[in-house]
Amino acid sequence: MISWRDRMGRCLAGGAVVALLLAASASYPVEMLDPRFLDAGGCPSAVMDVRGTADRPGPLVPAEGAVSVTLCELITPARGGPGPMPSPRPGRDRTLGTHVAEMIAVLNALPTRDEAEAAARALMTARGDTPPEDLHMGQACTAIGYGEQLSFAVRYRDRPPALLLLDRNCGVVHHAGRTRFLDGQPVDRFLSFYRDQTARDPDAIPAPTCPAKVAVTDIDNRPDLEFPQDGMARNRGRGDGFLPSPLAAVTACRYHADGNVLQLGAHRVLREDLEPVREILNTAAAIQSVTDSGGTTDFVNGVDCGMPHPTRATTPVSRLDVVWAADMTGAVAEMRIWRAPCQAVFSGTAAGLRAEPALLDRLDSWLGG
Repeated sequence: MISWRDRMGRCLAGGAVVALLLAASASYPVEMLDPRFLDAGGCPSAVMDVRGTADRPGPLVPAEGAVSVTLCELITPARGGPGPMPSPRPGRDRTLGTHVAEMIAVLNALPTRDEAEAAARALMTARGDTPPEDLHMGQACTAIGYGEQLSFAVRYRDRPPALLLLDRNCGVVHHAGRTRFLDGQPVDRFLSFYRDQTARDPDAIPAPTCPAKVAVTDIDNRPDLEFPQDGMARNRGRGDGFLPSPLAAVTACRYHADGNVLQLGAHRVLREDLEPVREILNTAAAIQSVTDSGGTTDFVNGVDCGMPHPTRATTPVSRLDVVWAADMTGAVAEMRIWRAPCQAVFSGTAAGLRAEPALLDRLDSWLGG
């Protein structure tokens, strides 16, 4: 999720293309949602389009008597229209039964429009920019076609659930006639609490295994093909690293080409002292970028290893290391490290990154140089 600070920097300083939605009104009041469009847990069963920055006094959501917070996920229909729209299929909701008070505190700490504008003006002034007279906070919106609508449903002991609708394009959240701005990454904070809630005894989490062989054609890292397996993606926040939670087990595998297959030559399972390993893998999977004074961002650690090239064919991998990481929730993610004929890192968060010596040396120490 993009915070409103990032949003204002991109829209006003970086020259990003936006759709200006000036106080477009909802087709129905958000505090009077039709119960036909809510399920038993308070999550919406139809995609809702609510716009504007209207506000009423008081906290965004009541805290007293709250027993759970659900992150609702609803698949967005291919075509839109006014009013609630039936979803083609349900998403995968997640319910937080622990850290409930902390999560509600996160939601109630989200800034009002006045607070968001004051902070945005201060940020632009500190950068040497002159803030415009009207920042259009909550109205200068991106036009990203998200594949799902997210919302929070707070359940109580003695009152109906409260539904908070997120508008990620405009960077706001709506509930009961109140609007707050999505600073502080509330979805990321929810996912962090949720991963903590679902953590298990690491000894009960099996270590991943190395396949005995892999077809060379399955390790084709062109960007139009699937990334490596990534079981952590669903509960990874936008601001989180590749491995967002502590690890329970890591399995490293080394392969060498034998005709049309890659044969397993060495492997190692690690269960101790995994925090430094997680740090190395997160660094290896991170896109590095620099932004100049004009707001232009360039990625600096990309390589074209294994990719198609105008003057040559794609070169297949002949030596490959694969790292499988299982975290404390039992989720597993794969990282592929090409060693020959070229070197690059591929993961579920980024493809074709430069393989740094720290990672390569660690792999050689595990698997033999």
